[in-house]
Amino acid sequence: MSFDLQILNGDLVITQGQLATVVDSAKLIQDILKICLTDVGSNPIHPSYGSFLSRSVIGNPAKTSMIVQIASAQINTCLANLQTLQQLQLKSFQKVSADEQLAAILKISVLRSAFDPRLYNIRIKVMTKGLTPITTEFSINTI
Repeated sequence: MSFDLQILNGDLVITQGQLATVVDSAKLIQDILKICLTDVGSNPIHPSYGSFLSRSVIGNPAKTSMIVQIASAQINTCLANLQTLQQLQLKSFQKVSADEQLAAILKISVLRSAFDPRLYNIRIKVMTKGLTPITTEFSINTI
C-alpha cells in the first residue's frame, strides 16, 4: 500500500511530533485535490503533472455556462491523467490499495457561487476500485 504525506490547507500535518500520512480513500481524495489544483508546469520535476483548470477559469470573460463546461473538461482530463499515473505505479510493482485507485468518475459538478460570483465551487464524486464512493470539494477564484 502506498501513502502520501498529509496536507491540510497547503501545510504538512504533524501529529505527535511525526509527519502524518494518508492512505486508501483519504490518499485518493488528496491525490485528486493535488492534481486538480496544481498548475501544469509548476512542478519542474514533472512538468506535465497538474491541470489547466485555473488557467481556463481565471480572467475568462466567457459566459458562466461556457466556463462550467471548460472547467468540467479540465477536471475530466486531470482525473484521467491521475488514473494513468496510478496504472504506472501498479506496473512498477508499487503496492497500491484498491481504495486509493480511481475506478470511475461518477459526477463532476461546477457551480458558480451565489454569494460571490468570482468563485466556482467544484464537487467531484468518484468510485474507488475498492467500490467505495468518495466525494471531495474545493473552490477556485476567477481573479
